[in-house]
Amino acid sequence: MKKILFFLLISANVFTFAQQTDKEDIKKAIKKESIGGRMDFSKMVEEKYSSAPLIGFGNTLYNKKDFAILLWGAKVKNLGIESLDETNKLWEEIYKKTLTEPERKALKTGFETKLE
Repeated sequence: MKKILFFLLISANVFTFAQQTDKEDIKKAIKKESIGGRMDFSKMVEEKYSSAPLIGFGNTLYNKKDFAILLWGAKVKNLGIESLDETNKLWEEIYKKTLTEPERKALKTGFETKLE
């Protein structure tokens, strides 16, 4: 059930990159959509879980900020960024801050989640 909810959350923010095959184009689109765009999962998480202090995924509870990062990591992997290190650097470049250890773990969990 949790995987279905996770898939639905990701699917709600689907936009195509079918014509953008170049990795740099994908990165540019991710940068554009991450703050205030379709990949700004913080707004969606806040709306869906407004009354929940923590969100369970797998065996872990996440705060809203970290859960949004988890969703972002899954979406980035789904769009074709294959390296976790590259994903970490991309997030830090977009948000202009270093990931904390809990944020890094959430990003890794999202990145490693298999969408069926």
